[in-house]
Amino acid sequence: MSSTGVYSMRALVVVMALVFTASDPLPESARASELEPQAQSTAQLQQALESKGFYRGPIDGRYGSHVQQAVMAFRKEIGATRSFSWSNSHWDELNNYVKPWTPYRFQEPDRVEVNLTRQVLYVFRNDQLEAVLPVASGNGELYTGSSGRLVRAYTPTGDFRFTRHITGLRVSYLGELWSPWYFRGGFAIHGSSSVPAYPASHGCIRLTMWDSAWVESRFSVGMPVHVWYEPRGVGPVFEPGGVIELGGGVPCPGGSNCDTVAFQDRFGRFYLWDQIESDPAISPFYFGKPGDVAFSGDWNGDGVDTPGLYRRSDGYVYLRNSNTEGTADVAFFFGNPGDLPIAGDFDGDGVDTVSVYRPSEQRFYVVNALGSESEGLGAADYSFMFGNPGDVPFSGDFDGNGIDTIGLHRNSTGRVMYRNENSTGVADADFIFGDPGDILIAGDWNGDGIDTIAVYRPRNGAFYVKTANASGGADFGVEVGFLQGVIPLAR
Repeated sequence: MSSTGVYSMRALVVVMALVFTASDPLPESARASELEPQAQSTAQLQQALESKGFYRGPIDGRYGSHVQQAVMAFRKEIGATRSFSWSNSHWDELNNYVKPWTPYRFQEPDRVEVNLTRQVLYVFRNDQLEAVLPVASGNGELYTGSSGRLVRAYTPTGDFRFTRHITGLRVSYLGELWSPWYFRGGFAIHGSSSVPAYPASHGCIRLTMWDSAWVESRFSVGMPVHVWYEPRGVGPVFEPGGVIELGGGVPCPGGSNCDTVAFQDRFGRFYLWDQIESDPAISPFYFGKPGDVAFSGDWNGDGVDTPGLYRRSDGYVYLRNSNTEGTADVAFFFGNPGDLPIAGDFDGDGVDTVSVYRPSEQRFYVVNALGSESEGLGAADYSFMFGNPGDVPFSGDFDGNGIDTIGLHRNSTGRVMYRNENSTGVADADFIFGDPGDILIAGDWNGDGIDTIAVYRPRNGAFYVKTANASGGADFGVEVGFLQGVIPLAR
């Protein structure tokens, strides 16, 4: 076989290794030319990867190991086939990439998140994504531990902090660790000469050697480290132009005589915002149990909205008269299985009560007095039909007369409908706002006495406010973060 034939065969082997096994990057001299874009496009690729946090090397137009690992990190992040080669079919995804899905941690602006599902590490500074690094974690295979017994290689999950750091080479009985950052016992994030596309370590989290050098100025002892597998149904955020449209005029610049917002996560924790703005003061507290359905209202007429909960497991409603952790001040049995609570001041007396929406009938049962432990919810003062199966109820004072009425949100289409009287009839307003999957509430966001709509968008973790009940774009948007099982509440 000629030398040319030998070279072609080797090139084929290289391509197969890169595309199918996704092993460590090969040196430029041994890499097949098919994997390398033209110099101009490589420089553009370097710039684009750098702008999204994937690349930290020079903009030199060379498709070297740094670029290959950046491409690998990007392909891992978007769920593409793991390979060191770039495909021009991914340009739109790269340009439109905004940020990864990560759990909501407003009290930890500087932190490290390790996504074991995608085999990437996220560095956050001031609660903004700074970098996405490729990693290789525990491979799940058996090996002989220091005691001589077989041990399974795994990477521990949970919430940790860096406990110690060694600069330079650390040699253990399992091999060499470069500049390890320990987060649990002997488990560390460290540099390695081998960071393939798949889990490959004895349990530590491997970084490339150049990323290990880069994190020296980013990591610190005591810094939070969160290691987790990604929940089903979530993923990175993509938006046209790679930008989530936030901002606009703050709805209530003075912060008085306006509603603000609270969020409840699936663990029963409430986050109260003092103002709808990009940097609010947030007061967290626990009330209730995971799985409770949250709502809010002024239950005692003191002018302050506080939380309420409906617990499907026991059929009770629990109300609290302060925005603090504690037990319920009022509790009573509520409705039938499948009923939904709807809170509001439906008679204009200054006190909110809990009424019933029965989806099986598309009927509202309005109750103008709070229930009690002894008598339950009590009989409805009146009832009426409105909406279609699958519509989600909300309430608000949509005409400024001091009386809350009923609205419905059709989640599948973004359709919003409400009436200005609590009676059967056609909608007084009917328009589209937001995207399918948004969670809608209503509040007086600008202090004019009229409640308008707003949505929390689970897809990108943002909250969008509309100051008029009409179709069109949001007047203001603010980033909240990703809350699992979130329920937004006007307050």
